[in-house]
Amino acid sequence: MKGIEKLTSVRLAEILTERAIVPGEAISDALYSQERQGEPFAQVLINGGHITEWDLSKIVAESFNLPFMMAGNYQLEETAKERLPKETLFEYMIVPLDVFDDIVIVSMPVIMPFEQIMKVQKKHSCELFPYVGLISENKRILSEMHKDYPKWLEEEQQRREVAAKQRAVQPTGQDGDWMSIFDAGDQAIKATKKPD
Repeated sequence: MKGIEKLTSVRLAEILTERAIVPGEAISDALYSQERQGEPFAQVLINGGHITEWDLSKIVAESFNLPFMMAGNYQLEETAKERLPKETLFEYMIVPLDVFDDIVIVSMPVIMPFEQIMKVQKKHSCELFPYVGLISENKRILSEMHKDYPKWLEEEQQRREVAAKQRAVQPTGQDGDWMSIFDAGDQAIKATKKPD
């Protein structure tokens, strides 16, 4: 699919910033959250109430020249349901709609970054043709397809929370980010200062 390599969270962040749709601070926080906690950029913005999933889907469809489709409006083909393992569907929140030879048509949750698309294609020897979909709709369809999906979602959220807590209690300077380096420097300076 032409231009699919432009599908990145950073490019979407630039578009949202250029159009002044979402405050810059919210965009920075969402990118940081994606980087540190693994929560998808679009989902962070939607969950934070900064934009609706409908509005964000419209922007993604327009900006990246992608078609939009509600997964529930498509008669899912059995061959599509079996083409990708449920672990892949769960991890990327994609709904398989149809299969034509090695092309798998999927509904992606607002935006699935190019690197993730490439990873799925390589791992499963297929080519993905993504439609822009809604997060809530994809969750609903996946829950209908696989009864264990809601439990997986819950466990995934718990895993993210535990990982976030572990990062929060790491000794300063251990995780390599700039703020911890500055904090470590401040502590070193304070430790060398003599009391007045």
